[in-house]
Amino acid sequence: MCRFLTYTGAPLLLTDLLYRPVNSLIMQSYRARERAEPLNGDGFGVGWYVPEIDPTPCVQRSVSPAWSNRNLQNLSAKV
Repeated sequence: MCRFLTYTGAPLLLTDLLYRPVNSLIMQSYRARERAEPLNGDGFGVGWYVPEIDPTPCVQRSVSPAWSNRNLQNLSAKV
């Protein structure tokens, strides 16, 4: 499973994009309906930046699945 999400708009938290939607990316990786195996245990990556502050994006990568990564959950509530 491979999913991409791009957002350009009013400021919001990552959790508004990754966790809160009914069919969020986190939910899609945990309860995939179009796969033989409903659970996807692949890693993930997240990147963001504010070009007015720094043109280089900040990137977090992990080999653990997004749905079980506490760092992503904590980070997405603040960024």
